[in-house]
Amino acid sequence: MSPDTPLPDSSTINRWRRAFLTLNQQRLDAARKQLSVRQLAVLNVLPLLLHANNSRMPGYIAPDTPCGISGFTPGMDDHSALHQLVKGVQLPRDPGQRTIKGLFLMGSLGSIAQSRQSDLDVWVCYDELLSDYQIEALQEKCRRIEHWAEGQNTEVHFFLMNLKEFREGQSRSADGEDCGSTQHLLLLDEFYRSALWLAGATPRWWIIPEEQEIRAESYWQALLDNHSVDVAEWLDVGALPTIPPGEFVGAGLWQLNKGLDNPYKSLLKLLLSCEYTSHYPAIRPLAWDLKKRVHQGDATPENTDAYLLMLERIESHLGDADLQSRELARRAFYFKTGIRLTDLTPSQREQWRVKALEEQVQRWGWSQSQLITLDAREQWSPVDVMHERNALVTEMLSSYRRLAAFSESHAQELHISQRDLTVLGNRLYAAFDSRPGKIIDINPRIRSEMEEEKITFNLREGIWQLIPGNWRPGETANVLAQSASFPELLLFARRNGLLTQHSQIALYPTHNPFSSYELRSILGDIREIPLPDKKSLDFLHPSRPIAWHLFINAGVNPQQELSRRGMQKISNRDDALGFSSSRENLVQTIDLVTLTSWGEWQVTHYSGNEAIHEALLQILNFRRHTAEHPWPLWQVHCHCQVRSVAIKSRVEQLLRDLLLHLSQKAPPPYLLQAGDSYHLLEYRRGEVISHSSPDHTALLRLLSRARRRFRRWTLDRHALHNSPLRLVLEQSEGDCWQLWYWRSKKYLYLYVTDEHGSLYCQQLADNDVRASLVPLLRLMRVLNQRFAREQGHPAWQLQVREIRLNPEDLTFSAEPRRMPEEATRASVMTLEAQIKTGHDLKVICQGQTFSQQVLGAALIDEVRSAVSAARRQDAGQPVYLSDIHLHDNHHLIQHLQYRQKLERLLNRISEGHVMRPGEAQTSL
Repeated sequence: MSPDTPLPDSSTINRWRRAFLTLNQQRLDAARKQLSVRQLAVLNVLPLLLHANNSRMPGYIAPDTPCGISGFTPGMDDHSALHQLVKGVQLPRDPGQRTIKGLFLMGSLGSIAQSRQSDLDVWVCYDELLSDYQIEALQEKCRRIEHWAEGQNTEVHFFLMNLKEFREGQSRSADGEDCGSTQHLLLLDEFYRSALWLAGATPRWWIIPEEQEIRAESYWQALLDNHSVDVAEWLDVGALPTIPPGEFVGAGLWQLNKGLDNPYKSLLKLLLSCEYTSHYPAIRPLAWDLKKRVHQGDATPENTDAYLLMLERIESHLGDADLQSRELARRAFYFKTGIRLTDLTPSQREQWRVKALEEQVQRWGWSQSQLITLDAREQWSPVDVMHERNALVTEMLSSYRRLAAFSESHAQELHISQRDLTVLGNRLYAAFDSRPGKIIDINPRIRSEMEEEKITFNLREGIWQLIPGNWRPGETANVLAQSASFPELLLFARRNGLLTQHSQIALYPTHNPFSSYELRSILGDIREIPLPDKKSLDFLHPSRPIAWHLFINAGVNPQQELSRRGMQKISNRDDALGFSSSRENLVQTIDLVTLTSWGEWQVTHYSGNEAIHEALLQILNFRRHTAEHPWPLWQVHCHCQVRSVAIKSRVEQLLRDLLLHLSQKAPPPYLLQAGDSYHLLEYRRGEVISHSSPDHTALLRLLSRARRRFRRWTLDRHALHNSPLRLVLEQSEGDCWQLWYWRSKKYLYLYVTDEHGSLYCQQLADNDVRASLVPLLRLMRVLNQRFAREQGHPAWQLQVREIRLNPEDLTFSAEPRRMPEEATRASVMTLEAQIKTGHDLKVICQGQTFSQQVLGAALIDEVRSAVSAARRQDAGQPVYLSDIHLHDNHHLIQHLQYRQKLERLLNRISEGHVMRPGEAQTSL
């Protein structure tokens, strides 16, 4: 402070203090007039309850619990208020300790925005030297007083304030009513313009002139040095020199979060922040305006009202350029006052609050019809509520983006902790994210209740429409929401309070997909889904599912065509995913409802034969979280007209099997069959991936892929029903080569599994089993020996098994068979293929080499001629390869696949097939 700066004399300081105390008393008197009898009784005794410890008084813990308010001496009014509560109690003149330095009411009390619903938010500024144990005891005392006040129908919230930590910007986390690290000087600005002093020392800010705010500490020290003030009478809450740019992002996040429950108040505070930033660096806090009027001696409750000062600044900031935003701000101010100008009692008309609001409305030029509409807010239609919500959200987010852009340009660091940034950001994402299928909340306390006596659902061109109230075809539809998913709309109505136990549901057209039983059952299921419990939401961590609901075939008849003709298919094959001999998938739609740890409801609609597979994949990918969290709860709902019980049971069984399967530390691949499709589910690198095959042929190609290690397949209970392939996959073993064969009618089926479980399958005409097996086994033996030699490991054991079908129960079994002796001997004729690339094929027949690069398309003809010449008398016999080399490849299955393709070409030619140019290359 400059030595030339004049100091106010004692009379000036006393005049400023008296002016503040007078204004404080006027505002406190105005606040008392708006309180109920019980609220007033609670407010009157609050200072006494904190000033003393008495076992007969609410909040008592022990005689040494911190209490006592600095400079506070209970008067006759205080004792009278206490005796109304506890008759006969006597308090000592001195409580023996003075650990509470100041007591203040925060919020809208005493302002134009005070209502009967306003809480009593109390700042308790305690001695900075209190120990942690004493602070906890004082906190418990306050909690007990809060609990007592609740019994008096009064909501009280105490905030224990360590002013030293507050001045230094230290804070707790942003939970509940505590803004945490999101703002400091903005909160101080609000404190100075709206707080009501109840008892204790008064803020020294009252006597710091506006021009001295930037050097408040040195100015105060000068007053002390000049003996102009008694330090015991004053409380250092903090100086307010300006608002730093780094505060606006955190404050904006906080107000957006508060806006989820009180959007009108939050919008006003966001707009005020935008007004502040528009004057940077010459930001002028509103509290300065209040202090200026007090120091000038012309302060009144009306011209220093925190909300009227705010409105004046906001309207000046918005001007005439953005009429829509200005009108929304005015509407927010009107609703925040809680006054309905078209429904006033005679006593209300004389209140200064009413007169001040009428003055504003007249200045705005609002008509009587506008006021009637606004005052009938509790009767607004849900569609109007949603439009208002969208306008509020749009304006609040726009304001926040402006604050964020300002901070990015001017703030060197953000004044918000990482924890608060995470919690508030996640909460906002959960509230405002509107991805498809997300159930949004449309009523941030715009209406107190949203219950609709009647709700209409209209099906139009495959899309359901939600229409609140009565509606008839031909009328203009007041559509609130629409979706292809009927459960999604029911959940929308449930979450937003439209759908209750008493709501009547009407469906159009009259001939719609739902039976009365199905509709009634789905409604019952939806009503049983609990609404989010805000206290249990976890915004500190990423969102995760905590429950799933699967609504299957809602409004869908999986056998619609038969039902339309008055028929129903009956089958002894009761697998809902492969019903009857035609393997119909009866699961045609799934509406998967996900409830998350952030309180979100997300509906994903799946339709068609792949619905079950896609829904399962979404559920199963929770597997990556199971190390930290258990599997979410889940429930299956199915009430369709055809086989609903069987469908529900099948899906429940499948889910139980899959979740149990994936609970293993390293779950093996799982094969699921749905209709004619197959899905191989594998858990890799923290993700469940699916390999799908539309039919059996594609499945065989999938199973033939090279694998890095052996893992026995896990097959769904109904997969590959009545197929020998199921037996092969279930009984295959690692570290050996296995040949399985099955004779069925006119065909011979061959299955080969290698050391890692890859599969080769071939269908042959059943002429001579031995003649078919021996060439294949010879080749496998040759390959086995060569692979072992080249890779430096012992040759794999080679097993032969015959598959048999039990005609009584149609089950398959396998019996070991001896290796045919001929298979251990070399082939009489050597026919070897060598393949380096797709266009570099060589065939060696009895030592003679035939190259594709030389012969081109004539290669196969030349080889066949050489084979015929070598055989002479057996020229008509099938041609088999005695060996095959694939460059840099030791995968048995690929060798057998190439063998099959090449032998097919050679044998087709021998049967009169004329080879087209390039067929050898394209076939291989």
